[in-house]
Amino acid sequence: MNLDLKVHKLIDQLPWLLASRLKQYFPVPVGHYFVVSKTPLVVLIPEDFFDNESLWIPFFDVLKRRRVYFLGLVRSGIEYYADTYKQLFSPVLLKHSKIYPEHRFIFLANNAAQTQIYDDLGVESVFVNQNCLADETRFKVDADVAKQFDAIHNAVSAPYKRHELTRLIERLAIITYLSTQHLDYFEEIKAILGHASWLNFPQENVEISSFRQIPRDDVCGYINQARVGLCLSETEGAMFASIEYLLSGLPVVSTHSYGGRDVFFDDDYVAIVEADPEAVNEGVNRMIERNIDPLKIREETLRKMEEHRQRFVNMIVDISAREGIEANAQHVYAETFPNQLYKLRPLHKILDCF
Repeated sequence: MNLDLKVHKLIDQLPWLLASRLKQYFPVPVGHYFVVSKTPLVVLIPEDFFDNESLWIPFFDVLKRRRVYFLGLVRSGIEYYADTYKQLFSPVLLKHSKIYPEHRFIFLANNAAQTQIYDDLGVESVFVNQNCLADETRFKVDADVAKQFDAIHNAVSAPYKRHELTRLIERLAIITYLSTQHLDYFEEIKAILGHASWLNFPQENVEISSFRQIPRDDVCGYINQARVGLCLSETEGAMFASIEYLLSGLPVVSTHSYGGRDVFFDDDYVAIVEADPEAVNEGVNRMIERNIDPLKIREETLRKMEEHRQRFVNMIVDISAREGIEANAQHVYAETFPNQLYKLRPLHKILDCF
């Protein structure tokens, strides 16, 4: 059972012992959001918030009388099902505008195809790929780390990630995240990839009961132990793992995809292959043979990220101008990048903004 967000704020002000007990009975609602600016109020939220209305309605309700600009972070390959998406999305925005007339939406498109969708809907969007939000201080090239693996696949254990395409890679590392609805898939893939190094598990004990989450700060170290990063889904968002590989200096082997991860790709260090194990393995071998300078991969990636970050900053400056506020672009940049924009936060903390 959840309470009104204002009540959760009051609970936070109670003595710790009492507050902690109340939170056991009334769990704190959390969601992915980030306050980009307080004046004007600009908040980054998931574009698909309507998939979880019960979570987000209380959030919108406490902001009902506030002029808020919501930046919708697109988390899926909406261009793959563009017509269906348009039919679904228009009623959502119309309903929201009637209930919350002070709210404004701008959607962050991951590629040109997504921008076109919003243009067709008459909805404001900006071509700002989510991967420009990645923290480049967390993912770096570490030349002192020995290469232990030919390739690494960092992906949740779910069918759309297509782990089975890695079965011919001899020295394979896997970082994964277990999903309760896809445990059967995990068991199937575990049997197919018995030769792989499953980094979330003790050696030779790849069992659900022994799964451990790899600390965020340790992921980069494992990535640096590999020669190639793998991106094997067909349809999803822009995929943070893809930019984490590139910032760590790894070339990438990717299947053809929808969602926008290819915006930061380059033919010099990315192989786009067909969705079959032979092609994936061949792509890995090809990237290894090229022996590409990891620092060049990182530098080119940072250059591409910068283009999208500048668009993001210009958008915030423009929003401020609409509200009669002069914003300093350098200040906006420094307050925004790098930062953990995409993380779960207690929704009632939005009340700290006013």
